[in-house]
Amino acid sequence: MRIVCFSINPVFPDRITGGASKHLMRLIAHLAEKGHKVVLLAAEAVGGQEAFRLGENIQVKPILPFHLPFPQPYLVPPGDLAQICELIGEELRTADRFYIHDGELLLPFLYSTIPTISSFRDNFYPESILGSFLTQADAIIAVSRFSADTLKASAGRVLPDISSRIHTVLNGLDTEVFYPTDPAPIYTRFGLNPRDQSIILHPHRPEPGKGLFETIQVVDTLKNAYGFNNIKVLVPQWLDVMNGEAESSFHSQISAELTNRGLSDNFIFHEWVSQSEMAAYYSAGQLTLCLGNMVEAFGNVAYESLICGTPSIAARVGVHRSQLPDDLLTKVDYGDAAAAAAAAAGILQTKTRVGGERLERIRETFSLSRQLETYERIICEAEKRNIPEAEPLQAGPNSTFLLAPWCYASGKGIFHDYHARYYQLPELQHLLEKTNEISPEARKRFGVSNESVLGWYKLGLIIPVRI
Repeated sequence: MRIVCFSINPVFPDRITGGASKHLMRLIAHLAEKGHKVVLLAAEAVGGQEAFRLGENIQVKPILPFHLPFPQPYLVPPGDLAQICELIGEELRTADRFYIHDGELLLPFLYSTIPTISSFRDNFYPESILGSFLTQADAIIAVSRFSADTLKASAGRVLPDISSRIHTVLNGLDTEVFYPTDPAPIYTRFGLNPRDQSIILHPHRPEPGKGLFETIQVVDTLKNAYGFNNIKVLVPQWLDVMNGEAESSFHSQISAELTNRGLSDNFIFHEWVSQSEMAAYYSAGQLTLCLGNMVEAFGNVAYESLICGTPSIAARVGVHRSQLPDDLLTKVDYGDAAAAAAAAAGILQTKTRVGGERLERIRETFSLSRQLETYERIICEAEKRNIPEAEPLQAGPNSTFLLAPWCYASGKGIFHDYHARYYQLPELQHLLEKTNEISPEARKRFGVSNESVLGWYKLGLIIPVRI
């Protein structure tokens, strides 16, 4: 087959810029190995790019004039948007399948006649969320159960046919790239001494939601409450071609915070680490922190760290609540720096590593071969379907509701992922302890008013369901 793929982000022949591009490059390599001809259309990087090939069957055309750096890729002149349509349309004329990576192509008329597969890599950025409501894809791939549940509970509420198109396929982790290995090159590169230092990793993009402020709080607590005086935290800086005003502003805020807390010497900001160095990088850490409030659909870092033998601590936000059981991933409530520091201290003091049966369970959960084979099957078997019809639900006194998949009940209240806050609603918490379905009958039985229920609905804490 001739498969045209779409990426709203730049793609480079010699570097990986994040989790989404990492999985895309693995996928197109797999498709090419299976004999398919792949054309990858991608955003043109700042400064321009030439087309390039990745082997005989893969042609990469970084020619789409989207706005960079991310976000707001559609912040372009109208003529540029028309050009994007023309460039994509030209490639699709001779394509057998169209694969949209990340669900952020908001121009569904372009693929009205070709079987199209859209993989939603996040449920957070506006383009992805809007894309889930605009999509006319014939097959939809969600990268986790949380992501699939979120799609069904949002766009699927309005477009019920969407739910039947969703396939849940966990991201695979490449055990030839991520594995426990000798970290000596990383120790040498950054001047680290694991005998005397506690080495913590924060290998995330420079965005507020990725948890760097939370990592700073934890390090402060480890120093002042637990006596870890020689901590080194490794933090990658973004590629120059991907940097913008937002990244520069964020870096300034972080620098000021570190200075105010007297932690500047504890943090090492370094250049982006290549894919080939990541196994040693993760292996060099004694702990990886993933404490942000970004609503991750998969959250590669926490799991890549684990299969390199380094424990992770993740906030119970988005996918991290349910991706792995608690015996494989340490979890804390978002914003609970004290709990995160206590968990971190325990791991650092005991020098805990991930190995044996735990490591094998994690590897099996994130099988790369299973992911790639399933993607190829979904792409090849996709057939053209009708455009989904809108049938919005009407929430009212006779509706049945469920707790939204982006919420959970904790000891601190009902947490809403997208609001990054806890709601103190004892009535709702007590109701959820008694029933999962908030039906009219249940409300009557437990004495809950319709006004209360509709108030929770307006906050986005509960969602109406079709009966």
